[in-house]
Amino acid sequence: AAEIKIILGRLGLTLRNWIIWHYTFGVHCQKKFNRSHAHIFYCVADPRDFVFNADAVRVPSARQTIYADRRANPTGKMPDDTWVLRPQEDSRFFQPDSDTWFVSRVCGTFKERQEHPCQMPEALLERIIKVSSRPGDLVLDPFAGSGTTLAVARRLGRRYLGMELSPEYASKIEARLESISPAETSGRPIFY
Repeated sequence: AAEIKIILGRLGLTLRNWIIWHYTFGVHCQKKFNRSHAHIFYCVADPRDFVFNADAVRVPSARQTIYADRRANPTGKMPDDTWVLRPQEDSRFFQPDSDTWFVSRVCGTFKERQEHPCQMPEALLERIIKVSSRPGDLVLDPFAGSGTTLAVARRLGRRYLGMELSPEYASKIEARLESISPAETSGRPIFY
């Protein structure tokens, strides 16, 4: 991951956050520790002109929920770089902890499961898209896979562009996007 960070810098991108996504049901290994995390780099092209929708991702603070402190910001606080999401909780609930996001991988019993070996959870992508774009903005996924990024972008009223080499997965993505009813979207659906 450190090598990727260096390459992103050479490409002229500014790193805003280096986030760790910790997931349950990690890869089982025999002769090393089980892998149960991935790195997410939040980069911007222009460090003075970029989108960061803080209000779209605010969460209740401990001052509000535990201590009932009147000094707490009534709109909540910005999440840390740690997000907690456990499979037994609502799929859109996050509880900030530290600098690692705890979000379950998409398991076989999950409603959003699309039978893709590398499917990302909708809740993880929802937060990323909400904070880094506005309705009507274009969301690009150059490795569309199961179409999760595109489906979440559509539900949030973003335009989307996905690329997928596999004709099999490309047709599954089209079917997935067509199955999203207008009632599920924020605003009118926008296609590319």
